[in-house]
Amino acid sequence: MKENTNDGVRIREINASHIGDLIHIGESVNLSPWSAESYLAEIKNPDAVMLRLVSEGNKTVGFVIGRIVGSEGESSEAEIYNIAVKECEQRKGNGQLLFDAFAESCRVRGVTTVWLEVRESNDKAITFYKRIGFERVQRRIHFYEHPREHAWLMRLTMK
Repeated sequence: MKENTNDGVRIREINASHIGDLIHIGESVNLSPWSAESYLAEIKNPDAVMLRLVSEGNKTVGFVIGRIVGSEGESSEAEIYNIAVKECEQRKGNGQLLFDAFAESCRVRGVTTVWLEVRESNDKAITFYKRIGFERVQRRIHFYEHPREHAWLMRLTMK
């Protein structure tokens, strides 16, 4: 994997020993929760793209989880399931660094389109995704639970 850095942070692959950190970060930024079993299952999936942002001392401060979908030899698509950065590490370019590493993993595997869903009320995330180039495609009614909320389906066409 290409080395990506931003003021002492690095991108690394996720393994089972990082699951506790992912759960903690996800809870701290109000992501829809994943169980440890869900993370383990995704780690075992050969189409998963699971990257973490690490600071000095190898501490996980953010992550992105997604998956390549599509058939071998065809234009593939990818989905981002979660992207999160600890609150104290936000607004430093770290979300962009994570997304760029995810996008690079997608490019080398022939991905042409990236999809994601985002809570309708998550203005900070929607602004971030629009800045990257995502566009809103469809509103999904009652997509999220706890709390129940609509989502936006967003799409990015890779260049």
